[in-house]
Amino acid sequence: MVGLVIVSHSAKLAEGVAEMARGMAGPDVRLAATGGLALPDRPLGTDAELILQAVEQVYSDDGVVVLMDLGSAVLSAEMALEQLAPERRKRVFLSDAPLVEGALAAAVQARLGNSVEQVLAEARAALAPKGVHLGPHLGPGLAPGGLAETTPNAQAELQPGAEHLAPGGAAHSPDEATQSGQRQIVLAVCNRLGLHARPAAQFAQTAGRFAGTKIQVVNLANQRGPANATSTIALAILEIRHGNTIQVTATGPQADAALAALANDNFGDEEQPATATAQPATAPQVAGGRVPPAPQAAADAGDTPFWQGLAASPGIALGPARLLRATVPDVPTHLATDPEAEWQKLVAALDATRKQIEATGQAVARRADAYAAAIFEAHRLFLDDEALLAPARRAIYADKLNAAAAWQRAVDSVAADYRALDDPYLRARAVDVTDVGRQVLVNLLGGERLAPDVGEPGILIAADLAPADTAHLDPQRVLGIAAAYGGPTSHSAILARTFGIPAVLGLGETVLTLAEGTPVLLDGDTGRVWPNPAPALRADYERRAAAARAAEATARGASSGTAITRDGRRVEVFANIGSSADARAAVEAGAEGVGLFRTEFLFLDRRTAPDEDEQFAAYRAAAEALGQRPLTIRTLDVGGDKPLPYVDMGQEANPFLGWRAIRLCLAQPDFFKVQLRAIVRAAAEFPIRVMFPMIAVLSEWRAARALLGEAMSELRQRGLAVPEKIETGIMVEIPAAALRAEPFAAEVDFFSIGTNDLTQYTLAAERGNSRVAGLSDALQPAVLELIRLTVEGAHRHGRWAGVCGELAGDPLAMPVLVGLGVDELSMNGPAIPRAKQIIRGLNYGAERARAPGILELDAAEDVRAALAN
Repeated sequence: MVGLVIVSHSAKLAEGVAEMARGMAGPDVRLAATGGLALPDRPLGTDAELILQAVEQVYSDDGVVVLMDLGSAVLSAEMALEQLAPERRKRVFLSDAPLVEGALAAAVQARLGNSVEQVLAEARAALAPKGVHLGPHLGPGLAPGGLAETTPNAQAELQPGAEHLAPGGAAHSPDEATQSGQRQIVLAVCNRLGLHARPAAQFAQTAGRFAGTKIQVVNLANQRGPANATSTIALAILEIRHGNTIQVTATGPQADAALAALANDNFGDEEQPATATAQPATAPQVAGGRVPPAPQAAADAGDTPFWQGLAASPGIALGPARLLRATVPDVPTHLATDPEAEWQKLVAALDATRKQIEATGQAVARRADAYAAAIFEAHRLFLDDEALLAPARRAIYADKLNAAAAWQRAVDSVAADYRALDDPYLRARAVDVTDVGRQVLVNLLGGERLAPDVGEPGILIAADLAPADTAHLDPQRVLGIAAAYGGPTSHSAILARTFGIPAVLGLGETVLTLAEGTPVLLDGDTGRVWPNPAPALRADYERRAAAARAAEATARGASSGTAITRDGRRVEVFANIGSSADARAAVEAGAEGVGLFRTEFLFLDRRTAPDEDEQFAAYRAAAEALGQRPLTIRTLDVGGDKPLPYVDMGQEANPFLGWRAIRLCLAQPDFFKVQLRAIVRAAAEFPIRVMFPMIAVLSEWRAARALLGEAMSELRQRGLAVPEKIETGIMVEIPAAALRAEPFAAEVDFFSIGTNDLTQYTLAAERGNSRVAGLSDALQPAVLELIRLTVEGAHRHGRWAGVCGELAGDPLAMPVLVGLGVDELSMNGPAIPRAKQIIRGLNYGAERARAPGILELDAAEDVRAALAN
């Protein structure tokens, strides 16, 4: 951790600044304060010897930053540095940052473990918020940012001992941009709903991995920005929609790597079925005290009145109304006499809320999958976002508000910013902010969180549901959700769909007038809710619901069995996972094993690589969750859109075709063998397979297999158990491997076809590029032909071939994949019951006879049309 030294002419002032800094960053920050002269009563002045003692007290090889007030403080600090040993002197930096603001900003960055460069840069930029706030009141000769106008040459430099370190601000001209490491790219945003909470959180986390690099974003579509790329709130307020272009500017030593990381395909978002656009919730139109049925409903509903809302989660629910009354703690309005104590209360409440959100995310991951749980990662990031923390801190220290009032003011302001946006999806994020805000208030003021579950089964009637509330619903008791507000793009709606709870939102406040126990019929497909449904209508929907339940129960009930076609061909149905929680969920869904364990999740979003023991624990936990079912571990697949901050990958014009995946690992054998040893250790206990990604030529396969052999030998030398043989194969993602499947099949144990990358490499169409998205369809006949070649090459040598890309879980594609002879389909866990049901209904012989004709079609749309018939 970087150490900090506060130097002032006044010992009391130095201690006061240090006290504030510790309050901001916590007691663990390495901080020393010194001021006055080494004389009785410490008269005003500065003393080089005292400064030297302070530096030695907090010294770290990560660096020491010295902040000074004025005049002789700088000279005394320079004299102190001259007395240091040369090795230490070069790690001590004198900062020209403002003493108070700079110390607070530096302390936070140091406590986060950021580099000395980032600590220095944040300290120098600490006056910027004040400048923005006071900009309209500045006198002549001052720049809009609140700082006196200067030329670049007039910028004060930071001094690492006798040497100089260039300031970390943005350059003022193209030449300066080059010299200071500034780079810039323009990206098209392809996420269907734009840069909403999950992608914004992924974007912010990716940007935050590059210490010492300043990253800013401008939305070119509406000219909003620049915004701090590490702030999810700041990003969201740019209102970045699908199809917008954004300008991303990075300044610093890792600018190129940062931009490469941010130029990915979807920032962790997944495609979801299109849903209706959320509209502002309004009360239904009522005539004569009745809600008129829609014209098309008259025939089947008689004149039974209904409310029309927004279809948020499909399905039918019938049951009594169960009313939910949200309670929000009363926020006190008194002023605080001890701002520091109030800030510490808020910090403690934030910590408690962070733990609660993490627990909720883990619970959702166990019930659903890692993607649904990612909603709560976005919630957790709110707690660390300066767009909330800075105004709350300012309200406590400057306005003397109590912690609860300060926090509520900040939450209300940010939520209002969201509600003012034009995009309905981003407007819905206001609920997420207020939900997190309410959790913090409960922890600040005491009381219990809203308990959304009902005592007896029924339809939950609420004004709105926060994601944290929805995450704890029990589908056995909450049969459906009818809410006055919200829409199908809200995170609550996403979770309701994930848990299979029918939901209609945006019904208007009239729905809140329902009496407890009123019979309710809810249709999550059409967005209609009937209070007191007529007997005929109720009977009709009961028949529909029973049929839907029977079909779903049939698929679920048989999901644990094998998938065998009507004429006797077995197709294994496996799962794709990224964690042991995903493994547990996959087993519950009926997975026969794991066809793809994405190990890169262990390596991303951290400052150092996981060691052998950490990796072994993760692999063993996943294998243990599978209960002796096969686990296929893909070795590290990074590069391209997944750079590692602790591996220097250099700058590449096209990283997707560059130094990534197996190429990177083979170039760093010691680094690679750490992972291989961890896998081998777990394989000594469980049925684990190893799969190498992005293999193009036989020499890569042989080199990787040789390193695996070395890893096994090293473990034997350490006296550890090693399996006699580990089944080892390759991912077929590059056309060259598919075209040479037979030579590969003579040596590998299996193939797993990654259709996502295979498609983009076959069609030369990057899947994240909206301009060529039409080409990037895995049902292109050229891609299917490569799958055929791979499968046939494998079978000629007695090997098996699977598919682990997104195509494996596409119900439309399953018949042709089975017809091509694919032995294993690996997909996301929730798709498994339906996949098995589809396979059992197929005739392998018929699909095999139909496959050659499908491969002769001209385009993906022709293939889709043929498969749909």
